[in-house]
Amino acid sequence: MSKVLYRKYRPTNFSEVVGQEHIVKTLQNAVKREKIAHAYLFSGPRGIGKTTIARILAKVVNCKNPKSGEPCNECENCLNINENKFLDLIEIDAATHTQVDKIRDLIEKINFSPTSGKYKVYIIDEVHMLSKGAFNALLKTLEEPPKHAIFILATTEIHKIPATIISRCQRFDFRRLKVSEIKERLEKIAKQEKVKVEKGVLDFIAINSNGGLRDSESLFGQILSLKDNDITLKEVQTILAVADISVAVKLIELITEKKYSEAIDYINKITDDGYDLEQFNIFLIEYCRKLMLIKISSEIKESFSSEMTEEQISELEAMSQKTSIAQLLGMIRAFIKSKEEIKSSIIQQLPLELAIAEINIADKESLTDKAATNYNDKIKEPIKKITDRVSSSVKQSQDFIKKSVGFEKEKGETNNAKNNGILEKSINLDKTALVALDTIRSEWCEILEEIKSHNHSLMAFLKTCQPVEVKKNEIIVSCQYSFHKDKLKKIENKAIIEKVAGEVLKTDVLMKFISQDEAEKMGYEIKETKSVTANDKKERDDVVDMALDMFGGKVV
Repeated sequence: MSKVLYRKYRPTNFSEVVGQEHIVKTLQNAVKREKIAHAYLFSGPRGIGKTTIARILAKVVNCKNPKSGEPCNECENCLNINENKFLDLIEIDAATHTQVDKIRDLIEKINFSPTSGKYKVYIIDEVHMLSKGAFNALLKTLEEPPKHAIFILATTEIHKIPATIISRCQRFDFRRLKVSEIKERLEKIAKQEKVKVEKGVLDFIAINSNGGLRDSESLFGQILSLKDNDITLKEVQTILAVADISVAVKLIELITEKKYSEAIDYINKITDDGYDLEQFNIFLIEYCRKLMLIKISSEIKESFSSEMTEEQISELEAMSQKTSIAQLLGMIRAFIKSKEEIKSSIIQQLPLELAIAEINIADKESLTDKAATNYNDKIKEPIKKITDRVSSSVKQSQDFIKKSVGFEKEKGETNNAKNNGILEKSINLDKTALVALDTIRSEWCEILEEIKSHNHSLMAFLKTCQPVEVKKNEIIVSCQYSFHKDKLKKIENKAIIEKVAGEVLKTDVLMKFISQDEAEKMGYEIKETKSVTANDKKERDDVVDMALDMFGGKVV
């Protein structure tokens, strides 16, 4: 029976180990300086070299002629270890020896001296599978082992190891291998096996091995079983029935282009072709995740070098320009949900079809939201016109405030007179002809109409007021309500009224507002104000309705 590739090409010394340079260098230095620890803990994903390095370490510490921290692979001990005949190397699979009795049996025999080597080396694989009692039994021995005993514990789930065990070991964390590292290793195997592989085949295998060298060698061995010396990418995809990342990219392209019908057809096609849909779904999630991360920061692409080729990273960047983060979030959530449902689904491709349907619905809802936003923009246009008009009035009022400074200073500063016509006129008010009270009263309605075009609310306040006397160019106006008087006396409002009144009366005037009570005490004749006409009422109602619409109020 021929050996599988990962056994046939298993490294026999540290220099042949792919990746894990940080661990190899540390162990080699320890061997050179003869500072071997009594217990090691190797943790990391499956198939990345934990047991291989453990066996090399066991070999080099028992080698009769070690060189620069490497075993000679020629002495009796090295050859026996390579052929699994070395009695002082004990390998235990904790997954099948979880009981405390097995560990107790090991501990009872540990005090016996090595048979032919310098050390007895115990490699306990998947050590996290041991029971609580077994860990407790092992604890004391790990703390004070015999000088001739070395423990090497290997695990894929470090979080399941008790802290008391971890603290008694030298811990080494193994990393996943890069695509380029796995590809380089497979190229050497292909050369030794004398087979030609099409461009992209080794990339395909390396990516699908998920960073594990053993998995990649197993996949490659499956392909070599074809007895074909010229292997194409299409053959590999057919044999392994594993979705290439390019297959996932194709579906994502269809989604970003909103070709949902074609996307569902595509899912059914890859199902008919025999692809592993669960693995395909994982590719979709991983690719969408990478798109999201690269959208957040283009610098993150450097972290993908261990999972993708340079060409694939370039395609990833181009694809990220066609999508939004919100769209990618929706896709990731939909595909995560479909992954959980694929195993239990009666129709295997149904969860993926549902995911496409959900993405389609989310996309339509997004378009609806945009349409609603556009509609809201349209209905805001009339309100904007109103607010613009108010803003215009406020600005106008501010201009009059600046111009009215001259009224306060009377004949004071005149340096800015050339830039302020109203100031010049206000300084010479005494020289201007008087205006009769009857003239002012007869023109009062026209004054109100003109003020209405400047400021609607001022006109409303003035409608309850009436001129009662003229002193030189100062018009005294009686206000029916104190509230109105206070509003009209504000400098910005007063400036507007004086300007408009001056234009109607064709002379410069000043306004003085007093309450009706004050006017009666001063002996002024107060005429009854006109009742509200139908037109006035309609105008008032229109204003009220507009205010209610704008601010969501109600009449009380």
